[in-house]
This record gives sequence, structure tokens and C-alpha cells, in this order.
Amino acid sequence: MKKILILRLSSIGDIVLTQPVAKVLREVYPNATIDYLIKKPYVGIVEAFGCIDTIHTWKNKREILRKLKKQKYDLVIDLHSKLNTFIIKSLVRGKKTITYNKKHYLRKKIVRKITGKSITSTVELYFSALKKIGITQTIEHPALYPDKSKKISLGEKFPGKKLIGIFPGALYATKMYPLKKLVKFIDSVPSRWNCKFIILGSKTEKLLSAELQENTKTELLNLCGEFNISQLISVINNMDVIISNDSGPMHIAAALSKPQIALFGATHPRLGFAPLNKKAVIISSNIYCQPCSLHGSAICPKGHFLCMNSISPELIKKNLGKIIN
Repeated sequence: MKKILILRLSSIGDIVLTQPVAKVLREVYPNATIDYLIKKPYVGIVEAFGCIDTIHTWKNKREILRKLKKQKYDLVIDLHSKLNTFIIKSLVRGKKTITYNKKHYLRKKIVRKITGKSITSTVELYFSALKKIGITQTIEHPALYPDKSKKISLGEKFPGKKLIGIFPGALYATKMYPLKKLVKFIDSVPSRWNCKFIILGSKTEKLLSAELQENTKTELLNLCGEFNISQLISVINNMDVIISNDSGPMHIAAALSKPQIALFGATHPRLGFAPLNKKAVIISSNIYCQPCSLHGSAICPKGHFLCMNSISPELIKKNLGKIIN
């Protein structure tokens, strides 16, 4: 293989989980050109892979398709498997194209409680594409390598403090730990633990972060919406512990091997999205109706939101204590 193109347009967590595929391709084809097509906001993630030659952005679509077609790729790997990437594959016309098996129907069966099966990891599903071309390397955990030139250090501002990064948001409400409970958890952490809580997230979560800051008795540093992806990776790498819902930053923290606490609500690790990190503490209620959706929803279908309401602030505090003490 001389030229390889990987397709994964979005989103944060899914892109992070493709890193092991890119790494294995680099190992198997050390002299190949390996390119990646992605939406512009997520470029910083692929930059941190450490093994990609050129990152193409899915912005000016006609222009980029003409450019990619001229590259005459030997292999096009679709790790998105959507209509968009089907069209891209058709127009780029690589000598060989392969698509991963996303097990969409199995995930639907898990949500509908038709099966007791589980998906070990989305990374394993991505590797199903490589098996189609005879690559059977051991599946590795994702790893990100922050750009040292974009390093953002917060430790110097809070000497002696343990920096606890909190991501209160998620794409959907049923994936978010209730704000009132999060407030109780933060305010219950003893001062002797020397924790400095830092709120992180996207610009769309600024109102949420402001509400969290206003309701806690504890003084928080609110940096929500202040960073691009590359900077956020550096900031997460600077934290001592990351606490998050099932979200993109959860996977970034895992790929940086940070001690972390991951909270699962409407979704569930059985769907294959658990953080791949030996330092991760995964908290899930494991109640009868969980998971109720693949990616979360606006409201709890049952009306009780027990999946998150059953997770006590005390339980999160107990696990944080184990990590930092």
C-alpha cells in the first residue's frame, strides 16, 4: 500500500477511538502515505494521533473530493459508515475500499432488551475493517500525544492543589448527571484533599457551567468554552483527575491515560463506548431500563431518570477519594 485514506467525519469520542487503527496501519505500512478526512472542528484530535501525514477537512466538499480523487488512493477505509462516507468512497474511487461493521442492529437489540449480548469496544468494531485486508494485530487502546507547543499549564497557578477537571455537559440531557447532585458532590469534598475543581466543556455548555458555578459553595474555576480541541487535549492532560459523563472528553481523558470517573446514564458500557483506560472508574446504575438509547435523548422515556438519579454524590466522592488518596 502506497496511499491510504481514513474516513471518519465526526464526532470527538468516535474519532479518538479510531487512533489504534491509524497506528496499526502505520506499523504495517511504514512507508505509506496515510491521510485522514474529517470535519474541521475535530482536526486537533487527529493531529494528536502521531501517525497521520495529511489531514483533509470536509468543508468545501466539491473541491476536496476533486483533490482526493487525484490522489489515487490504494486503500480507502470507512470508519464512519454513513451515507456521506458512502458517497465519498464512490467518488474518490480508491483501488480498494473497506468499511467497518458498526453492528447497528445489535446495538438496537441491546437498547430494546432483545438480547443479553454486549459490544466489547467500538475499537474492536473498527478493527473489523482491518481484518478484511488480512491485518490481525492485537487491538490496542487509543493514545493521544498532545502538541507540546500548545501546552497549557494550570498547575503553576494552583501549587499544591490536585486539579479536578469536570465536564458537566453531554450532547443529550439523559447523558448528563443532574446539576443539583453534582453541586452536592463538589461541596462534599473535604478541603484537606486540596482539590481545585475546574469546569470544562464546549461553548454550547457555557450556561450550564455558569449555573454550576453559581450554585456551589466551593470556588470553581470556569474555563468552559475557552479552548479549541488541541488546547483542550493539553488542558485535560494537565489535570490530575477527570470527571465526566459519557461524552467525547471522556474518551480524550482515557486516551491520555488520566485517572477518571465516567458516569453513564441513558447509555451504557454494553454498547461499546466505555473508556478504554486502566485508570478509569466507570459508574453506572445498571438498572432494568438501561440503556434506553444509543446516544441519549432529551428526556427520560420512563420519566424517572433513575439511571442518573441512583448515582449518589457520596459514591462519586468515595471514588475520587480512592484515586487521589
